[in-house]
Amino acid sequence: MGIFVKASIKLAQAKSQFIGSAGQFYLSYALAARHINVSLTLGNAPSVDALASSSDGRRTMAIQVKTAKSAKKKRYGRLGYEWYVGGGVIGKHAESFIYALLDFKGDMTTQPDVFFVPSRWVAEFVKPNWKMFLYFLPATPEIEALTKNRFDLVQQYLAGQSAALEWVNAWPEDKLIKWGRPQVVNAD
Repeated sequence: MGIFVKASIKLAQAKSQFIGSAGQFYLSYALAARHINVSLTLGNAPSVDALASSSDGRRTMAIQVKTAKSAKKKRYGRLGYEWYVGGGVIGKHAESFIYALLDFKGDMTTQPDVFFVPSRWVAEFVKPNWKMFLYFLPATPEIEALTKNRFDLVQQYLAGQSAALEWVNAWPEDKLIKWGRPQVVNAD
């Protein structure tokens, strides 16, 4: 491998680290601004980037942050958002574990959109035989209404409200892509 190729790889990795850090710190700021106790793990926990808790400490939520400079893509014949999530996500989900998927929409100097996604959605989407472990979230009004900038769902979960508890356990099969079985299509 030539010196220029090695330098290009190092530069790409450095840019990726800045994008990831920007996502983690933005999420921390956004949660704290909404009076949610949050602590970043700063690399000390392999699958958790932030821990959020209720003010009394009785409920906690582990959050894995994935950040893209520009997540909106057309894949699988559909418009959606895509993040690299790694192979460790396969089959890994819990009620108290969610993903915060950030999209800077091509401009790292602006406020990103944050898509809050239950870990079950990611765990059931990504398959072990893939070369790249990507999560794809369809860009539909229904999915965006369930996930996009829904800081209220984190607040509700930490407060123990039933709507948020249903959300973290739900699988809206008619709205998501799931490999290995046919997708149910709404007849509307």
